[in-house]
This record gives sequence, C-alpha cells and structure tokens, in this order.
Amino acid sequence: MTVRHLLREERGMALGLAIIMVVLIGVMGAGLLTFVATDMQAVVEVNRGEQAFELAEAGIEVAKAHIAEDSGSSGWSSGELHMDGMSENSVTVTIDNREGTFEAVSTGQYGETKRKIEATFSVEDGGPKLLSWRELYE
Repeated sequence: MTVRHLLREERGMALGLAIIMVVLIGVMGAGLLTFVATDMQAVVEVNRGEQAFELAEAGIEVAKAHIAEDSGSSGWSSGELHMDGMSENSVTVTIDNREGTFEAVSTGQYGETKRKIEATFSVEDGGPKLLSWRELYE
C-alpha cells in the first residue's frame, strides 16, 4: 500500500466525523449548562429579595395597626415588634413617636437576604395616615 492509496481510501471517515460532532455538541452543551445555572442563581436571588421585601411590607402594615390601637395612650413613646416563627425568616419593626408623627422602620429577612422599609404616619381622627414611604438600601 502506498501513501497515495491511503489518501484515496475513505473507509473510517464517517466514524471520525461522528466523533468530532459528538465532542463539539458536548462542548456546546456544557457551555449552555453553565449559562443556565448562572441564570437560575440570579432568579433565585431576585425571588429572595422579593420575599424579604414582602415581609418588610407586612411589618409596616402591622406597625400601622399597632399605631392605630395604641396612639391614643398617653405613655406611648416608642417600641419594637418582632414577628418570628417562620424558620429562618423574620420581620423586625421599630416604631418611634416623634412629636405627633410615628416613624416605623421594618426589616424583612428571608434567608440571608434583607430588605428595609421606612414609613412615617400621622394620627388623625380616622386612624394613622401615611405621610411618607421609602425603601432603604444598605
């Protein structure tokens, strides 16, 4: 057999091409898997942030109800509320009385993620009225 004869021989060529295609598809699949895993982690972080924000928002609603109940009492100055019981998730609300207005700061924690909301209320005849509301970033 001469070299010229080997170059013209095509047996086994399909096997070589099949191996190259399998390797190429495997590399592309691994790259896609890495991209999907990173994207999935980002979605999980966003969901945790939303859950923590919703817990903080619920804390503001509880603070509003607490102010409505206790704003008329003469000895009320400030206080702190804790709402636990959700494994590692919790809400902490601090309420300060500042000369007729109440400032409530609610911190919601979902896992390791925290979100904080600050709201200011005034008390009128119909109950607490929201004056300002903002999300605090740490």
